[in-house]
Amino acid sequence: RFEYRWWGNDLFWYSFDGVVLPLDGPASPLAFAPLDGGPPLTVDQLVVKHKRKELLSTPLLRSLVGRKWRDFGAGVFWRRTAQYLFLVGAAFANSLDLRAGGADPAVVASSPVFVVSTLALLGSWPFFFSVESAGVRRNGLAAHFGSAWNVLDAGHLLAILALPPLHFLPQQPADAGALEASAYAVAQSLPGLLQLSFAVRGLEYASLFRSLGPLLVTVRGMLVDITRFGGLYAFVLIGFANAFFVLFALSGESLDYGGYPRILQEQLLWLLSSVDRSLLDGLTGQLHATGDVLFWGYIVLSYFVLLNLLIAVFNSTFEKVQRQAFNEWLFLRMATMLDFEARVAQPPRGGQQNEPARWLDAYYGELEDTSNSRSVELGVGGAPSSSSRGRSI
Repeated sequence: RFEYRWWGNDLFWYSFDGVVLPLDGPASPLAFAPLDGGPPLTVDQLVVKHKRKELLSTPLLRSLVGRKWRDFGAGVFWRRTAQYLFLVGAAFANSLDLRAGGADPAVVASSPVFVVSTLALLGSWPFFFSVESAGVRRNGLAAHFGSAWNVLDAGHLLAILALPPLHFLPQQPADAGALEASAYAVAQSLPGLLQLSFAVRGLEYASLFRSLGPLLVTVRGMLVDITRFGGLYAFVLIGFANAFFVLFALSGESLDYGGYPRILQEQLLWLLSSVDRSLLDGLTGQLHATGDVLFWGYIVLSYFVLLNLLIAVFNSTFEKVQRQAFNEWLFLRMATMLDFEARVAQPPRGGQQNEPARWLDAYYGELEDTSNSRSVELGVGGAPSSSSRGRSI
């Protein structure tokens, strides 16, 4: 609870008893048995599992997230970010030196860029594979790959192994069949698609920054809105496309106008304000008048009604996220730190704690030190260090 202002800082009285304390063991917070059964869950796990983001507006949970990030989460985050950027840089360098096929294998193998980038890829690959396999063992195969991020990570691991062999891809034969030509097209497009996929995956790292997290949540909500809008728009698109197709069939027009695909293409262009009515030139008489009615009906329904409906839904999503922007950002941090903590909780090799485990111990030690006392809250964020801990009074 808030006590008073002290030397320009807000002074709070904190008690973590019954929330995180008493600890069940080293770095083992208090856990609660869920009503629906299952293993005991900590307060962080309960908030994330049930997506109770509104609880993060309470000073107690905000303090827990802030302290945990300063003492533990920030260090693990920056270490993980550096490792990810190293992997992306190695893949980018390896892709830049990629031949289109048919290069002399001896020349490829002696290229300094190829050698260094390949060694970097193969050196960093085991770490990311161990992280992925640990997640599968911890959560189970179905639950682990229920997350789109984990599916993307698994795809990256497979694609990275395919990058070095692409340097030795033979020249595509002139008489290659359709299947073989498609395989060559996919193989030669893989490096570029991989870089795009890396950028998408990097959004999860960017979401932990306060200025970007709520915006990325908004974008994700808008993508869901687009999916729902697409289902509604598909009925309108197919319905009018069928009507236009029947008109062309009744007029005896040949398929030289492009057929059904041309109709769909023109309708999508009309939605994007690229109106070209040359498609209707093949209709004559009453059929042309009917085509005009269908054209304007489609424009009114899809452009003025449905498109404006989508914009209104976007505005609603943006306003909803902005009202809870700070809680959305804290929720992303809390969920990410739970993932970090689960990986640190694995038994240390040789019985010695690694640095993230010591950071985690420091966080729970701080909670024990400041519980049932007044403390100056230093805010959310910052790097882990002993100097960032709240001062007890």
